[in-house]
Amino acid sequence: MQLTKNLTPSSSLMIVRDSDIGVQVFMMKRSLRSNFGGIWVFPGGILEDQDQDIAKKNYFNGIDEKKAKAILNYDQESLTYWIASLRETFEETGALIANRENNSFFTPTEDEAINLERLRSDLNNGKISFISILKQLKLKIALERLIYISHWITPDVETKRYTTRFFLTSLNEKVTMTHDELEGTDSKWIGINEALEAHKAGRISLIMPTIKNLESISSYKNTQEMISAKNEIKAEDIPAIEPKFFKENGQWKGLLPGEYGYEDH
Repeated sequence: MQLTKNLTPSSSLMIVRDSDIGVQVFMMKRSLRSNFGGIWVFPGGILEDQDQDIAKKNYFNGIDEKKAKAILNYDQESLTYWIASLRETFEETGALIANRENNSFFTPTEDEAINLERLRSDLNNGKISFISILKQLKLKIALERLIYISHWITPDVETKRYTTRFFLTSLNEKVTMTHDELEGTDSKWIGINEALEAHKAGRISLIMPTIKNLESISSYKNTQEMISAKNEIKAEDIPAIEPKFFKENGQWKGLLPGEYGYEDH
């Protein structure tokens, strides 16, 4: 996958569900051996060539390349951002967000769940490709369930920089999700405000894009209300956000676009 202006394309998926205590989001703790080690994040990762293969061979439902470009307001390959978010979600959590041949949502039977975990292990060990799993199970990934909600660019103080598209989906169906013990060492469903409060109290570590994305969905009472509201946001109202970090009196400080002093750094 070619880089654009030294930025690596990546995508991330916020998965929410309704619960007795309100809306919860699925989060995982990154392995210390991986990028953002020890940080709690949403499933996601960089775009790969196999995502292009899925796009070319139409192993997806929902949107097409033309619509994807319009949504992202981007004149280069765009559909792979959606595809990568679902591939990475399966690799990292075991949840395969896809449709069967009859267009019903894929909720695995007990036998299918056992087979799915084996296929996930083979995928993570490089023994099989994601598209071959879709072929074998006669599935197409369900891109129509994803809502594009934000675009973050790693600040230039970092050596590894990413251009990351964040998506949102609700998953109230009975689907088992577990971290892979490779890129993720812990995972859980957690209340949105609970996660923000845990970060403020120092119990978990979050980075700015995660915090801001959580804040953007923290006021909704249920997933239906949340999804409906986010579907109303126009593509042109989703700007690329590149934080700026600088040292002041020996302390690192961060600013977002629109904040006082941003243009001076």
